[in-house]
Amino acid sequence: MDLEMVLNELSLQTHVADISTAQKLMSELIQTLRKAKSLGVKPILRTHSNINNIELVCNYPIASWRNDKTVDLEERRFFRSLTLKVPFCEDALPQIKDKFDLSEVRHQGKLAEGIRLALISDSFTVSLLSETQWDTDFLELQITELDKNGELTEYSEKIVHASRISHVKQHTEWIKNHIENQLFDKQIDGEKLWEKRQEFFANLIFCEQVEQQLKNLNTGNPILQQVKKRLLELEKYSQTWQTGTFNPNLLPSKTTPESDSRIKQFRQQLTIKCPDNKERLFSWHLRMTPGAWRLYLSEELRPGKIIVGYIGLKLQ
Repeated sequence: MDLEMVLNELSLQTHVADISTAQKLMSELIQTLRKAKSLGVKPILRTHSNINNIELVCNYPIASWRNDKTVDLEERRFFRSLTLKVPFCEDALPQIKDKFDLSEVRHQGKLAEGIRLALISDSFTVSLLSETQWDTDFLELQITELDKNGELTEYSEKIVHASRISHVKQHTEWIKNHIENQLFDKQIDGEKLWEKRQEFFANLIFCEQVEQQLKNLNTGNPILQQVKKRLLELEKYSQTWQTGTFNPNLLPSKTTPESDSRIKQFRQQLTIKCPDNKERLFSWHLRMTPGAWRLYLSEELRPGKIIVGYIGLKLQ
């Protein structure tokens, strides 16, 4: 399933000193959520229940924070956009519901429903930094569950966790590996690849015609995995490309520009309209097999952003 965020409701059980402190803590939580989103975590924050009535300070619930005009409007909008989904207990996926119903998770002796979902669904747990116990990048849990023989078993386990941007950064590789594993799942065909392009390839820009080119690739097409691999290579490169000009030598796959003679011959096909309505020449390309497949990139490349204009057979 997609990598989502789950809110640790235990971190909302402690009232903070005053409204100003509450606003600062919520702002830090928002920055933590934004950082996770920027690394590819899906912009959904699962909650144990309707949290709007939970008080951050006496007589200052989250609903009041959401309507407080002294709080940054973009922060309030962003938080609302993440919490539009129904509470996870009423929205558990069929494949995890049985395990969810037959397990109990505690943190320092307290039942933790939100953390239980994060553990079972392998999601990313986040907390409001209301106490020092949440200032950590891992949480130690005590788990009780029924085994296949109907007997209770108890054990401890650590899960990834964040209440600060620095915690999210500690889990960068874990997040990337999680998303890569999803990408190469056999159920992700070309249509799903296009649907989840922003999740898998946050730094790539796709021209309009690429949509159909990807959707034509079904799970039985041997070129599909090659397309995924090349796009992932470009995404990883764009994440580290901060300054300077495009350096094809830093890509694992051979990346070359078209020759002058081929540009002259195929200029019309290689000139592609981009999402900003500007037409650009696409000369840089990566090769794929089986067959003479090509993935074309715009000549106008800038740090952190790569435009993909064509994925298909070599132009003839």
